[in-house]
Amino acid sequence: MSSNSHLANVKANLRPLISVFYPSTVKQRIFLGIAIGIFFCLLIVQFLPIFFVLPIFLIYCYFILYVLVDKPTQSLLQLTRHGGFDVGVDKVTIVGHDEFSRIARAVQDMAKRMRGSILEAREQTSRLDEIFAAIGEGVVIVNYQGKVLKINNTVRRWLGWYTDVADRDILEVLRSVELSELIKKMIQNVSHDHAIQPQIIESLHLDGPEIRRVRAKIVVLHSEQQNPVLMIFLFDLTDIHKGEEIRREFFANVSHELKTPISAIRGYAEIIQDMPALKNIDMAQNFLTVIVRKSEYLTKLIDEMLIVTGLESGSLTLVIKPYQVHEGIRRVVENILPKAKQAGVEIQSDVDPEIEEIYVDAQRFDSVLVNLVDNAVKYNRPGGIVKISVRKNDTHHIIFLEDTGIGIPNNSRLRAFERFYRVDKSHNRLGGGSGLGLAIVKHIVQAHGGTITLRSEVGVGSVFTIMLPKEPSKKKIDLLTPF
Repeated sequence: MSSNSHLANVKANLRPLISVFYPSTVKQRIFLGIAIGIFFCLLIVQFLPIFFVLPIFLIYCYFILYVLVDKPTQSLLQLTRHGGFDVGVDKVTIVGHDEFSRIARAVQDMAKRMRGSILEAREQTSRLDEIFAAIGEGVVIVNYQGKVLKINNTVRRWLGWYTDVADRDILEVLRSVELSELIKKMIQNVSHDHAIQPQIIESLHLDGPEIRRVRAKIVVLHSEQQNPVLMIFLFDLTDIHKGEEIRREFFANVSHELKTPISAIRGYAEIIQDMPALKNIDMAQNFLTVIVRKSEYLTKLIDEMLIVTGLESGSLTLVIKPYQVHEGIRRVVENILPKAKQAGVEIQSDVDPEIEEIYVDAQRFDSVLVNLVDNAVKYNRPGGIVKISVRKNDTHHIIFLEDTGIGIPNNSRLRAFERFYRVDKSHNRLGGGSGLGLAIVKHIVQAHGGTITLRSEVGVGSVFTIMLPKEPSKKKIDLLTPF
């Protein structure tokens, strides 16, 4: 260790002297070479004419520049010929310790690192392409001009499209006017607002070897260095919709088949009930009363099933016209008032004075209010309150129905609008219905282009909120759970 340190100290002390005779930088060498050339020219000019010495001096300077500048740059030229980032750059031998050699070595090291990064990026891109191609759901990438950049294998199989789709219009590829218009609208909004919310099309037809029903979700992806792109996720709901269609047909057929015999049973029971021979037989009267009551219940259940299937299939058309809000609420309250008095529940109404009418199907909307108010009274407590409020904003009329009843648990609130679902089977003792009431309410509201939501707290009460557009609108009913 001591000898090595001593040698290092000697080199450090001799470095200034060595640099005088053998400079380490190119400019120092050029300066020293030209100085030596001038010195010898001054000696030679004493013996030779100036016009003979001057060409010699110029040739000498060119040689100095060639040796000290042009030759060292050969390392950089070799890297350039190899393209900088190819495998051959590793095999280039760089000779010398001047600035050019050091630059060449730095470029060579940088090229090695860049080549590694490029290979890693290529590998990651290849993996992403494999994952993209293997995704079971459909994925489409669209640029900010509405041109398709890429589709995965699932979409290709659905559409029967196996050629290149790059730079084709989204309408040409997916053949959906609704989706194309929505994407154009989103692209226009992207330039004004970067916080574009994902858009959803609940039901979309894809034409291919087999017609498919899909749900589309469109998400805008922003980048600081590139223009935004749109990701379209397509979820295949064909089998689910086929199952829904089979179920609707089954309900419709069963309902029609059952309605006639149940009506006959009810009619004959009422006839037997009125026969003089059975008037004074209490047991027979009790049995017949049960038969009539159950027949009425089954008739109501079948009617509700027919309404639900009709709304879902679109066979029940809505007659949209002005609906007098005050008159409609009064009519509903009068209908439910006897039951409310019997239960000790007060029904209140609070309508914005500026709201005279809304545009709905009067018969269907009456059934919405009757179902909600009837449930609010049925599951209330003595001394409780049911309140109907009507308000408005710039685009919608808002109907609130509040009650101070028993409330709905959290685990049941999400399923409250499902067909045949009851929050608690023990509620039958309170006069529970078929479980179709809230499903009918939801379908009627959605058929008007509106939405219905529920807030509830056990022991405090529930609030149903209906949002109806001011402009008459008819939209598809959402038969499935949203994203």
